Amino acid sequence: MKMTGIIFSEMYNDELNAFTHDRNMAAIPFGGRYRLIDFTLSNMVNSGITNVGVLAKQHYHSLMDHLANTQEWDLNRKNGGLLLLPPFATENFNQIHRGKLDELRNALDYLQGAATPYVLLASAHTLCNMDYRPALESHINSGCDITVVATKEAGGDAPFAFVLLADDTNRATACALDYPASAGSYAATGTYIISRELLIHVIQEYTAQGAYDLERDFIQRKFNQGQLSINVYECQDVVLRIRNVAEYFAANMSLTDIKVRRSLFRSDSPIYTKVNDEVPTYYGMDCSVSGCIIADGCIIEGNAENSVLSRGVRIGKGAVVKDCIIMQGSVVGEGAKLENVIVDKWATISSGTELKGLASAPVIIRKGVTV
Repeated sequence: MKMTGIIFSEMYNDELNAFTHDRNMAAIPFGGRYRLIDFTLSNMVNSGITNVGVLAKQHYHSLMDHLANTQEWDLNRKNGGLLLLPPFATENFNQIHRGKLDELRNALDYLQGAATPYVLLASAHTLCNMDYRPALESHINSGCDITVVATKEAGGDAPFAFVLLADDTNRATACALDYPASAGSYAATGTYIISRELLIHVIQEYTAQGAYDLERDFIQRKFNQGQLSINVYECQDVVLRIRNVAEYFAANMSLTDIKVRRSLFRSDSPIYTKVNDEVPTYYGMDCSVSGCIIADGCIIEGNAENSVLSRGVRIGKGAVVKDCIIMQGSVVGEGAKLENVIVDKWATISSGTELKGLASAPVIIRKGVTV
């Protein structure tokens, strides 16, 4: 494969800090069995990319544990494979997340030692199932400096991080940051293809000037100056963007839609994750389950509706769980009633407790807490 992969494992705001106070964003559980990074990493492996660097700045112990020896992704190899790229510890080191260029400084040696002519930059918080090889072919054929993988939007008031307009040849004619996508415009997925030599030059030049935002300081600025050509590659499959708690909740809930599941989880392009051997889920005689995503190892004696239950979850007798995300090892006590609630790992909901949130503002129970 002609590309080296770089995964940005973190975001540069605090919108998901309810889950990232002790874990890396890419390690946030998703869909009962997975972590956010599984989708981007699996896409790279399924596209034939065997050299992958993961940029991680803080709280990356859980990410290291999840990736372990990387054998699930077939990246435990002598040549190439996966490499975690933490920041260099210097006297000026700080934990402030600023932008992708700032993170890419830590990958400079890695990129200089890579043997591929192109680099794929992707964010762990955008979930989809796509083959990057047609995108690379489109990039090469376009002759442009950079290719942006994007979705065509139908319009709306919600802003996207990076919005583009393109002509009939898929060449960008305009771009804007933090702007609503009008009908027919494109919203970037945070995935870019660029030549390795150009990326190395950009990292060296722009970080020396104190620039740290890839989209604003490099792509938009150079494009507006007429010094950068952008090819837009449309991703036509389901794309789930997770930039805040509401989007995380909605993305999990969307898995109960069979169309979304069929787009994300395909037999010809599997999503790999760390294997945990668990016993099958136990369903009690009086339980009621409908429209749920349920991992193995659960014990369900109560009622669950339109919810995502991770490995080892226990729902006691008479408990009602509706439109909820219950993460690994958590316990919902007898008679408890939960609606629009996210329960992080190893938490306990005491018997008789009642919690109710909104789809746009779910109640969040933090990891290991007893309520």
